[in-house]
Amino acid sequence: MNDQRITDLLHEAADAIEPGDRIEAVRAATRPPERGRGRSWWAAGGAGLVAASAVTALVLAAGDMPDGAAPAPADGPTSTATPTDDPTSAAPDRSERQDRLEQMRRASQGVHAVYYVGDTPAGPRLYRQLLTMDPADPLGVAVAAAVGSTRDGRRLPPEDPDYRVLWPPLTTASAQLASTGDVIDVSLGGDPQDDLRSAGALTPEEARLAVEAVVRTAQDAVGKQLPVRFRLFGELADTVLGVATSTPVTAGPDLDVLAHVSLSTPFEGQVVDNDEPFTVTGAGTGYEGNIVTRIQRWEGTYVVDQVPTIASGEGTPRLWPFSVTFDLGGVAPGDYVVISQTEDPSGQGDFFTDTRRITVID
Repeated sequence: MNDQRITDLLHEAADAIEPGDRIEAVRAATRPPERGRGRSWWAAGGAGLVAASAVTALVLAAGDMPDGAAPAPADGPTSTATPTDDPTSAAPDRSERQDRLEQMRRASQGVHAVYYVGDTPAGPRLYRQLLTMDPADPLGVAVAAAVGSTRDGRRLPPEDPDYRVLWPPLTTASAQLASTGDVIDVSLGGDPQDDLRSAGALTPEEARLAVEAVVRTAQDAVGKQLPVRFRLFGELADTVLGVATSTPVTAGPDLDVLAHVSLSTPFEGQVVDNDEPFTVTGAGTGYEGNIVTRIQRWEGTYVVDQVPTIASGEGTPRLWPFSVTFDLGGVAPGDYVVISQTEDPSGQGDFFTDTRRITVID
């Protein structure tokens, strides 16, 4: 997407005209390359999957988080990610035009969210990590990362050590848009001795979140809330990790599956110059929308500064964007942790947090 296209989109937003879908562009990007011309994800000039440090101005992202869907089927270990018989009914319209424009701007830079599991007071939930994808196959790279691998099957753990992948270690994944353009096909593979149809050692909740992570990652990569159809070793799968997948699967309600605060920037291990303003962005929800972000010494409890903000909005319950800026002038070089936290009116410590480690330099 060139600069003229982005300018056109901005004019569309100003005129209250919904920008068009990115489906055709993504479909073209996910077609198999001509023999002899394809490039691996580990492309010259950098990895196909890297932290999105160069595009922090574009990642005030909440619009990438799909809204709620219908209840899951009742048979077997069901998924919060919800199968639907009608793929075209699974993509509700967004009323927040700015969210969609922001998502498309991120997509023009190859930045997409990969969803991973982390711990919260409400049990395991999904967090998202913004990464820059190989523009030749953003969907395939993103979905592979969601199961903890590269497109060629090498292990790829989350950058943030607080996150984890629940899929079996040898799981591989690829994805493409169906020819009809109304469903995403995800093909899973791995160790034939480890049957991906069953949950194995995973709890039903963990299995649901593993499937949900792939669904949401695939949807973000195509820029639309399309349902996901799962295949195992090329064949349509009735169950994946014990989760019913006989019909295409949509994302579950945000507040049921997502951590209630999730950082977009900084990325884990980011180097920050104390001569420059330092902005933290993310998305969250909570009591009256209150979120406090603080910067604290990595070792110890010394707090450099903390800034409250409100993440709230009207419409479908979801996570809302927030942004806070810190002045690090005079902060000594060293390792620090950025902590964004929801408010807990009960006083029982039931708050959600997300953290990033940073290194401050002069």
